[in-house]
Amino acid sequence: MNNIVNINETEIVDGVLAEFSQLAKIPRPSGHEKAVSDYLYKLFLGLGCHVVQDGVNNIIADMEATEDCQERPLTILQAHMDMVCVAAEGVAFNPLTDEIRLVRESNLLHADGTSLGADDGMGIAIIVYIMKNLESHGPLRAVITVDEECGMTGAEKLAPEVLTDAAYLINCDSEDWDLLTVGSAGSGDITFRQGFCPMRSNMPGLYRLKVSGLRGGHSGEEINCGGGNAIKALAACLNEWRQKGLAFDLVSLNGGRARNVIPGTAEAVLYSDAGLEALSAAAAESRQEFLAVYGGIEAGAVFAVEPAEAAAGEQRPQAMDRHQKDNLIDLLVCLPHGVSAMSQLCPGLVQTSANLGVVRTVFEAGRGEKYIEVQYMPRSAAEGSIQEYYRRAEILARLTDFELHTGRISPSWGERRDSRLVRLMLEVFAEQNGKPMRMATIHAGLECSWHLQKNPQLDIVSIGTNNNDIHSPQETLELDTVAPQVKLIAEVLCRI
Repeated sequence: MNNIVNINETEIVDGVLAEFSQLAKIPRPSGHEKAVSDYLYKLFLGLGCHVVQDGVNNIIADMEATEDCQERPLTILQAHMDMVCVAAEGVAFNPLTDEIRLVRESNLLHADGTSLGADDGMGIAIIVYIMKNLESHGPLRAVITVDEECGMTGAEKLAPEVLTDAAYLINCDSEDWDLLTVGSAGSGDITFRQGFCPMRSNMPGLYRLKVSGLRGGHSGEEINCGGGNAIKALAACLNEWRQKGLAFDLVSLNGGRARNVIPGTAEAVLYSDAGLEALSAAAAESRQEFLAVYGGIEAGAVFAVEPAEAAAGEQRPQAMDRHQKDNLIDLLVCLPHGVSAMSQLCPGLVQTSANLGVVRTVFEAGRGEKYIEVQYMPRSAAEGSIQEYYRRAEILARLTDFELHTGRISPSWGERRDSRLVRLMLEVFAEQNGKPMRMATIHAGLECSWHLQKNPQLDIVSIGTNNNDIHSPQETLELDTVAPQVKLIAEVLCRI
């Protein structure tokens, strides 16, 4: 019996938000999940579960079946505990120490100046609520992983035996309440790095060139929306300056938040003898060329030049070696960004793309090390296409004198045509909501692909609430999509 179906929707929302608000108090950026892992360990113990915290801080919590459901197969409810922590410009926020301040306005939940963390704190909150309140169910296992956002290492290092005795897995990490995800793309991690070769510039003026106001977005879900890339736009501007004979020495170049996020802002600090007026005019020309391509969607793009100053107490900053400067600009201009192939099987679905996500100039004071790093992420439903990007990266690194570091390729998740879990989800959703549920393979990556590597027989789907503008300070959760998700999962668990 599904008792949750009879609970008032307002009560469900309040109950789920009570769980989510506790998560929001615990800093949990990727790679720093120990505190939230410890919290979840105690929480599931309090529910009477057998709980394991593995060597990378994944949480595996088993709840026994109720007496009326002893013969049912094991179902896994899965989410990830880390989040992308970003703040709006001018907002003081330390992701390692500061909690997320929640703001509820009518049907929307958002954070005060930062990302919300509904990706995937809402998945955890829903799982906890269901395990607390569902009165009749087969054996359940909550699997809450670390480091989904930066590398899926939690899913990769999850012990195979956690998955091999299960029949079904419901991943709670999607962003559309009426979409059933049945497949996802694979991805790769590519990093270019070069030691910083300092030189003293004899040019008088120190300036900051900043490209901002671009829409950005998730590199899987929004790579085909027609927007620009701030790092690419900045590099194109600097390249045009070179072609026009505007002399400059580059001190630093920084932009982007994560390799899987399309950068909306990037900036360069540089010396030049051209003067503020000439540089501003050249930047304005670059903006017009940018708008000629992206103006329909990036009308708010800003290309600005302003005087810059060394930080208080610091000496006049050194610039990059000029050959190194040229190599960096060449690399950023030549790295492909955006969609390169559409699916031949699913019309409208991106098959292959790449995102130039991060460039940063780093100075590690304690080690005296200074270097330039470029983070790049290809995605594809075809692993061969990702390998093609790896081969291209090898050539570009060789031509521009960068060291190349490539991560392992995350596998894709291919949809199953004979899935009983898919049929159940579609059936229950239509009954509960009076309309059909959409079904799709997505271009973003999900941990489901790693789970299938360890148990190819697992019947897997992914669902979630409406989370908008994830990985950004504008992230919002639509509260009226929470109760339908809870009731959908609860009823499916009762019918399995």
